[in-house]
Amino acid sequence: MTGGKSGPQFGPQGSWRPFRQRQSKLQRLSQKHPFLCVGLPFLTAVIGGSFVLLPTQQTKYEVRDKHVKTAPLANFKPAKREFSLQEEYFKMQTRGEWGEWEPKRVERPPEDEPVFDRYD
Repeated sequence: MTGGKSGPQFGPQGSWRPFRQRQSKLQRLSQKHPFLCVGLPFLTAVIGGSFVLLPTQQTKYEVRDKHVKTAPLANFKPAKREFSLQEEYFKMQTRGEWGEWEPKRVERPPEDEPVFDRYD
């Protein structure tokens, strides 16, 4: 090997700088201003999508309002009674349900028994 450095050469003859390919104007612009390549198209899609979906949603709600207004039960409001615990107690007594009630423990399968009772 005569005079010079040995090893791989990355650039033109005798140059140790990496070889750079020429970049197009669009590539240089996107490196300097990434918002133009990523942010601007994203915002355009979001805002444009809202303008496209707006008439569709408006039509949907207009059809729903029309359906609700033409429904026969639109003005029907059932009369609501106030709940009274004492009144319900007297109703159960008059029906005979109160005397028949008895607290009973629900039988559980053996594997559901509490753990702390098994090892006493």
